[in-house]
Amino acid sequence: YCEVFKTMGIITTFSLPCQHSMKHYKQLIQLFGTPNGLCSSITESKHVKAVKKPYWCTNKYHALGQMLLINQHLDKLAASQVDFKS
Repeated sequence: YCEVFKTMGIITTFSLPCQHSMKHYKQLIQLFGTPNGLCSSITESKHVKAVKKPYWCTNKYHALGQMLLINQHLDKLAASQVDFKS
């Protein structure tokens, strides 16, 4: 199975110990919990701010373009707010 990835040019080298240990991740996390420093709440809060809230402001038709524009506007507003305070 490694040869397929090599011939397709996806990955040129393999770390078999890493691949083997991945097989045990699920069981180890269930037994001992997540590793230190691995917390999804930070990325979830950023996801809500950057994706969910702008999506709620769209009309849901071709939402991606609207979301990008909303995020640009919010960034510009935040930058101008810093200028106004100083």
